[in-house]
Amino acid sequence: MTTQDATTGMPPMIGRCLTIPQWLDYVARYQFGQLTPSKVVLHHTWRPTVQQWRGLASMQGMQRYYAGKGWTSAPHIYVAPDGIWLFTPMKDIGIHAGPGNGSLKAGWYSIGVEMVGDYDRERPSGAVWEGTKAVLGGLSRRLGIAPATLIAFHRDYSKKSCPGWAVTKEWVIGEINAWLNNVAPPPPPPPGPIGPIPPDVEELAEALLDQSYARRGEGYNSSWAFHQFAVENNLGFPTAKSQRLTHGGKTYNYQPFARDTLFCEVPNWGEVQRLSQLLAGSIPPPGTLGRALLDATYATGGSAFRPDWAFHQYAIAGQTLGPPLEPSKTLVVDGVSYSYQVFATDTIFNRGTEWQNIQRLSALANTTNPAQAKVRDALLNATYAAAGQQYRPDWAFHQLARTWNLGAPLGKTDPITVGGKQYNVQVYATDTLYNIVPNWSDVKRLSAIFGPQQTLLAAPTPVAALLSPGAVLAPEWDTFYIRRFTVAGRAPSAYGSRSGSKIRLIVLHGDEGPALRSLEQMAMPGAASMTHYYVAADGAIYQLLDDEFAAFHSGIAYWNGARRNINRSSIGIALERPKHGYTDASRRALAWLIARLRARYDIPPSGVVRWGDMAPSAANDLADLPREWYREGG
Repeated sequence: MTTQDATTGMPPMIGRCLTIPQWLDYVARYQFGQLTPSKVVLHHTWRPTVQQWRGLASMQGMQRYYAGKGWTSAPHIYVAPDGIWLFTPMKDIGIHAGPGNGSLKAGWYSIGVEMVGDYDRERPSGAVWEGTKAVLGGLSRRLGIAPATLIAFHRDYSKKSCPGWAVTKEWVIGEINAWLNNVAPPPPPPPGPIGPIPPDVEELAEALLDQSYARRGEGYNSSWAFHQFAVENNLGFPTAKSQRLTHGGKTYNYQPFARDTLFCEVPNWGEVQRLSQLLAGSIPPPGTLGRALLDATYATGGSAFRPDWAFHQYAIAGQTLGPPLEPSKTLVVDGVSYSYQVFATDTIFNRGTEWQNIQRLSALANTTNPAQAKVRDALLNATYAAAGQQYRPDWAFHQLARTWNLGAPLGKTDPITVGGKQYNVQVYATDTLYNIVPNWSDVKRLSAIFGPQQTLLAAPTPVAALLSPGAVLAPEWDTFYIRRFTVAGRAPSAYGSRSGSKIRLIVLHGDEGPALRSLEQMAMPGAASMTHYYVAADGAIYQLLDDEFAAFHSGIAYWNGARRNINRSSIGIALERPKHGYTDASRRALAWLIARLRARYDIPPSGVVRWGDMAPSAANDLADLPREWYREGG
């Protein structure tokens, strides 16, 4: 690697910004490695937008975002309002387009080019488009490949709109050909039509996928070949994060999903393989790649693989159970002992020592036999407990999951907000159920968005016909509850490690709102700051970041007589303060949240402070907030 391509951090980033003339000189002299790229995949960032772009800070934010997702590589080039930014060295295979990443094994790979901005409704223009033409034209000239052959779109390899529905191949290729020949471009064709999934539905689908993949994985990444392959092949959701193992001197990435474990040799990201095809229904001997992957898959569920166990033999022979979610256990129903093990798509069990008589929980879903119903409900309680949730036979989500055989729950029912609307969400191994609040009876399935009837969001059968009388359609929330805020598959980047510091403070910040705009700005990759929580004027409480991380909300200030990094030892809360003043709803929500956090981290009343009390430059921040609202007993 040349000095000019030196990288820092993880995933490795060059982090240099070039002008168009500098880029053209750079690409003309560029020396690729053992393999020369043969495709360029065009993307748009969607967020950050052109207005949100902050140069190097945004690039570093993207790097933190990718690192938080576990990426070891990234797109190669970002074309921004301020220039052409270099991320992944072009001689290396990047991660940006799932199966469109390519691989050494396949003998090809692609360069990922991100245009900063959202181009679902309008084409890129100005500095971003001029830079993009130079990047695509320069690569076409350097590689000797015509634009029509060279250029692909991210949506060629995924269900996303990327690089935006307004961007069409006809327009891009015409523009790049004109750039290469130094002639005026042809008249632009009409903007591209909205795709098969409208932008608002795509945003909801991305958010639901991210929630579903984050229950036990790292969140949804449409640029990952594993995740795109899982969506395309209906493998359900991950039961653990992507991991690595070394076998036979080679390194492999693998990730268990509800219906199969996917793997690939590093760095052949696009060459996705399935463990079930490698095993072909048999247990491989020790020392083979198949056995190593099988052992690793079971270990992610806390269960050592035992080839002599009937449960494990049954699971491998059937090839439909997926990975285990916890070790095998026992329970007693009416004095009879049962062994059981929760797998992703079903729970299997047997009575006493009848190891040859293994049964499936799903087979008892609609039983009317009282004795069988007792066993079923006991096993459902155990299955939900594995996800940290109580089974509620009167809840609509739980009844429908049993009826539709969606597998084990992967977490609790949670609320999320997307596009200004609130949804309740319950993630199961093979599908996610959701409804718009307060339309409790309108339960829908995530899979329907991507199914053959892409405009159909409701279940094929009316939900009311599938529910028992008295079904509870609304979850029982606290007076206040915390909503997880996400932005359509994106993850925030304005955070770091606490570096071992204990949480000792709660720091309050004021925000003029409106709430959803502020939340979106903080939650975007590349944002400079964010808080852990946001209390809106209507009393809604949003969480943007897990408490275990240090959000960039305060910085350096004096506390307890010393100058400290307050971020590392504090929880940040933003309080919406409209111009007309505080609201009773936000006051009560703030007091509820502070009491909850103080109890969790044993924080005294003196540990709840306004940022304006610590930083003289921010003295006016919440200066009129009554102390009794937030410092109970202080």
